[in-house]
Amino acid sequence: LVPFVLYRPPTAAKNIIKIRPKTHFISLYFQWLNWGTRVAVFFRYPIDFMKNKVVNLFVLLRLCVGFISGYPSQSFADELAPDIKFNKLREMYAFYYLPFNIHFKVGSQVDDVFPVVPDKLGALTQAVSPEDMKKVEKEWQATREAWKQKSLFLSTQVDEGKTVRISQHLVSHKIKVNNSALELVSFSNKLTLQQDLQGKAPEAQANITQLALVKSFIDPAEMENFHFFIISPSWCASSQEYRALFEAYFKRFSNPNLTLHSIVVEDPEESIFDAKIFKELFPHKKNYSHEIVPRFIAFQQKDGKPVVYEEGEALAILYQNYFKKYQGFMNKMVSGIIPEIIAPENNPFLAASIEKASKMAQ
Repeated sequence: LVPFVLYRPPTAAKNIIKIRPKTHFISLYFQWLNWGTRVAVFFRYPIDFMKNKVVNLFVLLRLCVGFISGYPSQSFADELAPDIKFNKLREMYAFYYLPFNIHFKVGSQVDDVFPVVPDKLGALTQAVSPEDMKKVEKEWQATREAWKQKSLFLSTQVDEGKTVRISQHLVSHKIKVNNSALELVSFSNKLTLQQDLQGKAPEAQANITQLALVKSFIDPAEMENFHFFIISPSWCASSQEYRALFEAYFKRFSNPNLTLHSIVVEDPEESIFDAKIFKELFPHKKNYSHEIVPRFIAFQQKDGKPVVYEEGEALAILYQNYFKKYQGFMNKMVSGIIPEIIAPENNPFLAASIEKASKMAQ
C-alpha cells in the first residue's frame, strides 16, 4: 500500500512524470516535513509506466538519488498558483479521509499536500508522520473493502448508452469514449444546442456544450437538486474506490437534496484523455491543478441559474456545503493515533485555525 517512500523530486524531474494514469496506480500521496527535509509517501499515485518506461525509469533514478542526498524543504503556502483556485489533490484527500480528524494543507506547489492534525492548542500545525498515516490506513482499509463489497455502483450492471436509477439518490450511467454531446443530448435539446452555438465565441461554445451535456444526465424533475458526478474510464481501479467511497458517504448521510451520479466511460483503448467527450465535459483545462482520474463535476441551480463546478471546485463545494460537519465520524477507530475532535466552541485556537483552512479551500 505504500510502495515508495521518497524525497520530493526536483522540479525538472517532477514535470517529466506523466499525470495521466493508465494501468499502474500509486494514487494518493502525502508529504511530511522533518529535520529540514521532505518525505513523500505515495498511496497509489498515477504514473504512466506504459508509454514512458524509459522516462519514468530516469525519474525514479533521479528520485533515488534525491533520497540519498535530500532536497531542501519548503514551508507551507497559503495559496496556489494565481491561475489555479482549487487543488484537486487536497480536496480528494479531504474526502478520502473524511472519517478522521485529519486536515490537509497545500504547500508551495500543487503536488505538495500535507496531512496535519490539531496540536495541543488546537491549531492545525502538527504534521502527521508517515508511520501514523500507515497505521490509519491499516485500520481504514478493512472498512473501505467492506464498503466496496456492498457498493451498488460496482455491482449494478449498466449497458452502454444506458442509465440505471439504482435508488432515489444514486444514478449510474455508461457511455462510449467516442460519444459526443450532440449524440447524448435529446433530439429536441440537440436542435436548441445547435442554435445556441451559432455565432458564439469558442469559450462560450464550450460552456454552452458542457452545460447541455451535464443536464442530459439529470432528470428534468430534479433540476433543483445538487448533483455530483464521478466520471471515470472503465479501466480505472482508483475510480472504483472513489465511487464506492462516495456512495457510502451519500448513504450514511442521506440528504433529499443530493444526487450522486456515476458515469463510466467505456474506454478499451485507454484514449479518454484525448476523447472529444472528455474535452466537452472538462473544457477549462488551465483551471485544473491535476490531470488525473476520476474526474468530478457538480451541478446546481444558483439564484435561478444553472451552475457547473469542475474538479477541485466541485469537490470543495460538496465538502463545505454538505460533508464538512461530518468530518471525524469514525475517529474512534484510530484513537491514540489521531487526536480526538475538539468542538470549536470549546477551543478558540481550533476554531480560528479551521476558519482559516476553510477560507483557503474556498
